[in-house]
Amino acid sequence: MDKPSGVTSHDVVQLVRRKLSIRRVGHTGTLDPIAEGLLLLLVGAATRHQQAFQGHDKLYDALIRLGTQTDTADATGAVVRTLPVPPLQRSAIEMMLQSLQGPLVHVPPAYSAVKVKGRPAYWWTRRQQPVTLAQRTVHLTTLSLIEVREQTIRFQVHCSAGTYVRVLAERIAEQLGTVGHLAGLTRLRIGSWRLEQARPLAWFADASSETIRQALYPVPRSPAA
Repeated sequence: MDKPSGVTSHDVVQLVRRKLSIRRVGHTGTLDPIAEGLLLLLVGAATRHQQAFQGHDKLYDALIRLGTQTDTADATGAVVRTLPVPPLQRSAIEMMLQSLQGPLVHVPPAYSAVKVKGRPAYWWTRRQQPVTLAQRTVHLTTLSLIEVREQTIRFQVHCSAGTYVRVLAERIAEQLGTVGHLAGLTRLRIGSWRLEQARPLAWFADASSETIRQALYPVPRSPAA
């Protein structure tokens, strides 16, 4: 599915469950409500392969707004800090992004779906009971600068599973001598699956159950490939 901004990944799963009258529907990696783009759905027996699909690398198109930091690290949060934005030079930003390629150690944000004691981290944070999340090492294969404006940077990142682009956005802003947050995110690819193959949410809402079933792909012989 091509998930639009403003709906949760769970909302999408619930819609498909209702349309197909089947409980066994899942997804292969949460997209935050403000994020859009490719969401792989698993139906029926395909849900047994969820873990394999979750290990795929990802490609994202990301927009960072500089000068303001939020408590959620994205545009949905409350502003907690502001700093001036220094003059931005495209060549310097490109060099900085290249320097970030390779292994990256980071900690998932407090507002994330990482499970702690059976509940997502954001559940504890919203109740003023923040939890300590373990750091993880991810791999950034490529970071490509797309556009630079006075207060924003748009780039693409090809990364391993488990990468939080919100955390990366804050790291990039820090490297530029300011603060920032993730203002927009589109997932373009998961493994070999591409956004161009996806159907929009409206298609699922309007299609009959039979039409949706006919559009399902079989699970590849090697889901982890």
